[in-house]
Amino acid sequence: MNILSIGGSDPSSGAGIQSDIIAAQTLGVNCFSVITAITAQNSKKFSYAESVSSKAVEKQLDSILSDFDIKAITVGMVYDSKIIKTLHSRLKNVKIPIILDPVIRSTTRGI
Repeated sequence: MNILSIGGSDPSSGAGIQSDIIAAQTLGVNCFSVITAITAQNSKKFSYAESVSSKAVEKQLDSILSDFDIKAITVGMVYDSKIIKTLHSRLKNVKIPIILDPVIRSTTRGI
């Protein structure tokens, strides 16, 4: 089974895309990813986040959805309103279950 995780990249793998990939692999599921933001964080501190461009998100989405049979999509950290609009535009007509898991605040009380 293939799933797609859309969200931020956490270099410590405690959250975000990396955490989703680890969880999916544990269950024997292939997890593809679309990165929406790059973060600087660890288990103690969330110190920085920067959005990738909406064009980069669009191109990542197109490359995955055009090649792989995705059975479910999760959407986590979306750090920019342009990316929200891009995701809505690209995903509104897909016939794939979408799970919204918005990030309100990091567990370390960062940004």
